[in-house]
Amino acid sequence: MKICAGESVTLTATGGVTYEWVGLPGNGSTQIVSPTSTTTYSVFALGGNGCKVANPTSITIQVVPAIVSTLKDVNVCAGDSGILDAGSGTNYTYVWNTGATTQTISVSTPGTYTVTISNGVCSKVFSAQLINPTLPQFTNISYENHILTLSTTNPTGGTLEYSADNGFSWQTSNVFTNILDNTNYNLQVRVKDAKCSTSISFFTFVVINAITPNSDGKNDIVDFTGISSYNNFAASIFDRYGQEVFKASKNQTFWNGMLRGSLVLPTATYWYRVQWENPASKKLEQRSGWILLKNRN
Repeated sequence: MKICAGESVTLTATGGVTYEWVGLPGNGSTQIVSPTSTTTYSVFALGGNGCKVANPTSITIQVVPAIVSTLKDVNVCAGDSGILDAGSGTNYTYVWNTGATTQTISVSTPGTYTVTISNGVCSKVFSAQLINPTLPQFTNISYENHILTLSTTNPTGGTLEYSADNGFSWQTSNVFTNILDNTNYNLQVRVKDAKCSTSISFFTFVVINAITPNSDGKNDIVDFTGISSYNNFAASIFDRYGQEVFKASKNQTFWNGMLRGSLVLPTATYWYRVQWENPASKKLEQRSGWILLKNRN
């Protein structure tokens, strides 16, 4: 007789008035046993006058090892597939809730999957989930003096890593040094070694404090183009009397030292004011200061 590990079985003897069980208490006709390994049980039948049969009746209970599974939850990026592995064992057969009868299945829809594993004697149900994990999100990006600092959420509580070069290289520090001014960076954050990440584009905007519009390709303009596509973008330049000499628009995102694009302004110090929405924090960034214009004339 075979039973599964952890199960109990009732032994029933017949043909006597009372019974003598070998190694078991009591003299009744039944015994409930829970062997942990293959065990042989024996019983003598006794008549009404106390006579005992010469030879006992025996039964061997074979304990089949418990069914175990390596099945576990799998995290994959949205749109990707993952492998659910039920594990192997002696005489194992499989029936998944998807209808598959293989040890492993490939699935792409998030949810709970179950498999019934049998070995010819025992069966047991196991379950696991295919999970699209919640990705970390950027909450703020700050840039100053060639240092870029990233702030993010961490919904899984795992170790995060960051990239400032579109995922080519990664680091666990959220601070990047030796960053270039007025350069667009594709920033990414992910749980360490994960296949999917969250990305954001960030322009390291800095206003140069002096321009010389002589068409030599060096410091010819004050360029707002890198932040002009951000929400709530606005930029203006004023002379020392407070007169607006330049106002940025979608079609004009840089100042070349001229008044309304046609009149050359004199060499002088001018005042700028610019604002835009930080793409991570969604808060308004504002800058103001002075620009020295050294014009051709």
